[in-house]
Amino acid sequence: MALPQDYKPVTGTEHAHPVSHKDLGPTAGTQQLTATLILRRRQNGKKMPKMEEFSEKPRSARTPLSRAQFAELHGADPAEMKEVESFAKSHGLEVVESHRARRSVVVRGTASAMNKAFAVELHDYDSPRGKYHSHTGSANMPGTLANTVEAVIGLDNRRVPAQHHSTARRQNPDDPSKTKPLTPQQVAQLYDFPSGNGAGQTIGIYEMETQDGPAGYSVQDLTATIQAFGGGLKVPQPIDVSIDGVTNSGQSDGETGLDITVSGAIAQGAKIAVYFTGGNSQNILHALQRMVHPDTADPQPNILSISYGWGPDDAAEESFSDQEYQQLDQLFQDAASLSITVLVSSGDSGAFVASKTQAQTSYPASDPWVTACGGTTIGDVNGASFTEYVWNDTGKAGRGATGGGVSSRFPLPSYQAAVGVPKHTGSNAAGRGVPDVAGNASENSGYMQVINGEPPQAVGGTSAVAPLYAGLIARINANLGSPAGFLNPAIYAAKSGVFRSISGPPGPANNSFGKVTGYPATAGWNACTGLGSVNGVALQNSLK
Repeated sequence: MALPQDYKPVTGTEHAHPVSHKDLGPTAGTQQLTATLILRRRQNGKKMPKMEEFSEKPRSARTPLSRAQFAELHGADPAEMKEVESFAKSHGLEVVESHRARRSVVVRGTASAMNKAFAVELHDYDSPRGKYHSHTGSANMPGTLANTVEAVIGLDNRRVPAQHHSTARRQNPDDPSKTKPLTPQQVAQLYDFPSGNGAGQTIGIYEMETQDGPAGYSVQDLTATIQAFGGGLKVPQPIDVSIDGVTNSGQSDGETGLDITVSGAIAQGAKIAVYFTGGNSQNILHALQRMVHPDTADPQPNILSISYGWGPDDAAEESFSDQEYQQLDQLFQDAASLSITVLVSSGDSGAFVASKTQAQTSYPASDPWVTACGGTTIGDVNGASFTEYVWNDTGKAGRGATGGGVSSRFPLPSYQAAVGVPKHTGSNAAGRGVPDVAGNASENSGYMQVINGEPPQAVGGTSAVAPLYAGLIARINANLGSPAGFLNPAIYAAKSGVFRSISGPPGPANNSFGKVTGYPATAGWNACTGLGSVNGVALQNSLK
């Protein structure tokens, strides 16, 4: 369609439509839709701190911003928000919500109104992951607002190729004499976690609908799982937060229970808030916004645990638009400025994410503002003694391997400049290395879980690593009396003794998977286990 004379494109809002996505024709004009407009940061506000500033100024020298201070310094300009609201109303759109810290104005209206407001032609499409509506080309805004509005999200509602990163133990486990299911308490002891219970901390746990179904848990399964851990632990009492109408399904999916029980077992005194959301980009954005910039009545998390991947970071056709990537990245940057620690699992299929031949990295683990968590296998446990090696069980049973690699989207961050991140195996370009740390992930040394009343079974995956370290950071925050915040600059600058470098044997010392050749687990940092598994007391001392 011809662009109205006074309109300009909103750069980066284009969505690709693969040949496998069939155009079904125009979206019904009466269909009700929701869109989220993201505004720029206020122009006369303080500049957001760059990544290098976190390395230059240690945690102890930084004063955490309150969320109110953040909104004032780095949120949207109230006058510009009113202009955007007026624009929406003038096109018959209802303003559902405006939030200064999130820099967002959420609008609702018919497809016809959306078409006119944003100068697009919405069509319905059918794809291998289901039907959705979208548009070709960019979304557009009047020229007077083109510099104000950075992104329009929601006009494309295709399902993101999300995967939860948990795996259940199967028959004929590898090396059964050397590996056995462990409890979070046992792993905490092996990793020398500091004493404490994380009192006063709030861990936000992200859960979402995938093609496997909705996310959820039952109190009965949480109770039975905690009892299976032993040690007289109290059962976590999660606070459920519904995003875009998505709620706890009430049926345990394994992933949700693992996240809650592992973090809850380690940080018995912390609050656990569980955010349930849908499977498209707007749902994901809204969940992160609520976690980083909560409503007044919401939980106020200072640690986030994400055990999902949203597809490879180099596959715009199947995942996000460039602007959606940028806005998610900026939310993680917001979290760093608010001294919120974000931990993300790196994946359970090694270097395989979507391509059957080329190594890829999973997003959001590849985002430089998060701490990516890879996987190890723990064996030969004898008191405080144990062996630990790269999690790669694909050799015999074809089950899982630690995710990791080199990002195609994000450049090498300053904190990784000296650790020898290899070039990307496909492009031979430098990029952000994944993961940063690693921990017990093999289903053979995983954690017993009760799922829908069935007998306990061992569940692992890098999904188990993010909540484990979320519990550790809750303990450290409480013990130090201030938040650890954005970890990566501190952990890459830490002295020896904070991490156990992981390579091999006895398993394959790489994260190759299927026909995808991965990366070797070399000494020091590597693209399988990062810096290695964490010595909790040493990390706490390093952060002092």
